[in-house]
Amino acid sequence: MAIHKNYIIRVGIIAVYVALAFVMFITGRTHTVLIDNHAAENGLYRAINGMTVTLNRLAPSEFFRDDRDMFTIKGQRIKIHVQSFDGSVNYNGTVRIPLSKDAVLISIPRLINGAENALEPFEL
Repeated sequence: MAIHKNYIIRVGIIAVYVALAFVMFITGRTHTVLIDNHAAENGLYRAINGMTVTLNRLAPSEFFRDDRDMFTIKGQRIKIHVQSFDGSVNYNGTVRIPLSKDAVLISIPRLINGAENALEPFEL
């Protein structure tokens, strides 16, 4: 009976380690995120003249028309706050990055207008 009890305890400990490793992988995975403020080629969305963008707990960054900047983000979810300089845009939202993607591009004009293609894979 003692052999079975020890076996169950060991299997339980291994399962806890595997679960912990999975959680650490998901929450610790970093992604390269490009924030883009370009107008759409088809003219559907216009670039914002000037804005600050805050990602998660990073310091706010200023963007002007046709700017693009790169950030390294830890985790799968990004909290985004966009505030235009003139006060016309005040957006708060969350974007989920697919686990399999190392780099993504987020178009702020598309995001604030609710377009489905605001997040797209990006090859570095």
